[in-house]
Amino acid sequence: MDAPDFIVPPPGLIPAAQPSDEPDRTVRDQPPRVLPAFMPPPGVVPTPWRLSGPGQLEVLLLRPVVLGRDPAPDPASPGAAPIPLQDPARSVSKTHALVEVVDDRVVITDLHSTNGTRVLSAEGLVHELEPGLATRAESGTTVLLGEFAMRLDRAPLATV
Repeated sequence: MDAPDFIVPPPGLIPAAQPSDEPDRTVRDQPPRVLPAFMPPPGVVPTPWRLSGPGQLEVLLLRPVVLGRDPAPDPASPGAAPIPLQDPARSVSKTHALVEVVDDRVVITDLHSTNGTRVLSAEGLVHELEPGLATRAESGTTVLLGEFAMRLDRAPLATV
């Protein structure tokens, strides 16, 4: 209370706690509640995947995307959306990687980039992607496009 920014109320402004015969009902140190998990019924869209990056960059993986500094459409995935990335270090190729969701799993393909694509697992293991080969990535991993890092996870759904 000796801090100069602390305001001390005048005496009598805050009433003293009255003694009570009632037991203390404050809940302390309870174990966390575990809620049941369930799969959505058929026809319900699962929680979408997303890639998050620097500067509040967020890419929802609602369809295949091609990532790069100035990405060109991938002939193998004509419906993929080009997503340009702002990379001051210029370690990201113009057309770097294809990211898509297949059977509710994220698959990343390095499109023969100059600096390569790596996946850093939540456990700290680094996996270098072979160019042109689709590789599965898990939630919680970091995708490295050259030196540009993006985190892969599920996007939280808005609640009502």
